[in-house]
Amino acid sequence: MNNRLNIYQTHPSRHCGLDPQSPKCRRWRMCLRHDGKKWFVSVFALLFLLFVSNPIYCQKTKGKSKQQLETEINTLQKEISTANQLLKKTKKDREMTLNEVNLLDKKIKQREKLIKAYNEQIALLDEEIHQGQNNIKTLNSDLSKLQKEYAKMIVFANKNRSHYDRLGFIFASKDFNQAFSRLRYIREFTDARKTKMNQIANTEREISNAVEASQQAREQQATMLKDEKAQQEALKNEKEELNGQVAKLKKQEGKIQQDIKDKQQQAKKLQKAIDDIIAEEIRKANEEAARKRREEEKTKGKTTTPAPKEKGMALTPAEKTLSTNFVNNKGKLPWPVERGVISSSYGKHTSVVSDKVTVTNNGIDIATTEGAKARAVFDGEVASVTKLTGANTVVILRHGEYFTVYSNLENVTVKRGDKVKTKQNLGTVHTNKTENKTELHFELLKEQNRQNPANWLSN
Repeated sequence: MNNRLNIYQTHPSRHCGLDPQSPKCRRWRMCLRHDGKKWFVSVFALLFLLFVSNPIYCQKTKGKSKQQLETEINTLQKEISTANQLLKKTKKDREMTLNEVNLLDKKIKQREKLIKAYNEQIALLDEEIHQGQNNIKTLNSDLSKLQKEYAKMIVFANKNRSHYDRLGFIFASKDFNQAFSRLRYIREFTDARKTKMNQIANTEREISNAVEASQQAREQQATMLKDEKAQQEALKNEKEELNGQVAKLKKQEGKIQQDIKDKQQQAKKLQKAIDDIIAEEIRKANEEAARKRREEEKTKGKTTTPAPKEKGMALTPAEKTLSTNFVNNKGKLPWPVERGVISSSYGKHTSVVSDKVTVTNNGIDIATTEGAKARAVFDGEVASVTKLTGANTVVILRHGEYFTVYSNLENVTVKRGDKVKTKQNLGTVHTNKTENKTELHFELLKEQNRQNPANWLSN
């Protein structure tokens, strides 16, 4: 009896049936005491793997992210909707004007981009579903292991219930250190059971979330496949309509070529007028800077020296700040009209009707609705309000060393020298009743160097 008590006092795991002094028994006891730490490491590793592999957290693919594609799809859908609204006035019993054909061609290109975005989104969802299935499989496997481990712990505890009279176990200790060790042993075993239960509950929740996410991805993919099919059908019809209208306009190819050349001549006149106005602004700014410099030297009693040759436009501190703020908003500037579609992009491109004529655009043309207002894309000052043949009224705003040009306006509400704020109304976009066209020509320059406005405007 005394021997059994001795063993019980010195060896808290007498139920193992091994010699308390044997290395095997000591290893078993050490492992048992550190089970809680081992399980904690296992849980941490498992959760880390779940975080990395879970498609909910891995939205990015090698290409665009899911959110980027959704934004692109929404933008393209709005542009196509606007183009449809602008083309709605066209009657089936008359031929389209060249402007309307250009707008239809633009809509087709936007729809092709939309279909591409749909396909990318569908592929991303397919990958997400595949990852979700693998994740569910892994989680189920982990859950099965956890349940088996927990079952073993319950069986072990039931078999050795008599050895877990906590108070008796602790009070049977021969000294304080042993009592403390036994108390810690009981606490670790209890904590280990709680940890295992929490692991099982968390894994079950992860499985439920993964199944729900996978189901949502499948439903979204099915919807997108349906939408993509509808877009393909609409694209086919629009291409047939465009080919028919182009065939009709080709009968007037000579006249159309001449019209395009006339408009290019008008564009050159507009370019020269803009360049002259900006050159004058640069000259005045540099003259003003030189005058201030002479006054400062005179005040300080210094000999007046020739002003250094300016490499660019002289700017005041406030104008430098304005220029910096303008640059910092590249890609985020609001559109110069509230709603519209880019009907003619920046740079050189051939006409839809005739590939014999190359059109050069120094800015972008934005087709919009009748009565639309042109608005400032950024804070600035009105540098010029000028009437030009073929361009109606042209408003030029200065933003430090940057300039924005708003052409084809009427009923202008600003004058030279006015300070304007972002999105402030500048005037109404002119509507050409003959061509059934309401179109704003917009340019953006750094001093006299033209930029592609599409790169500066928000998407």
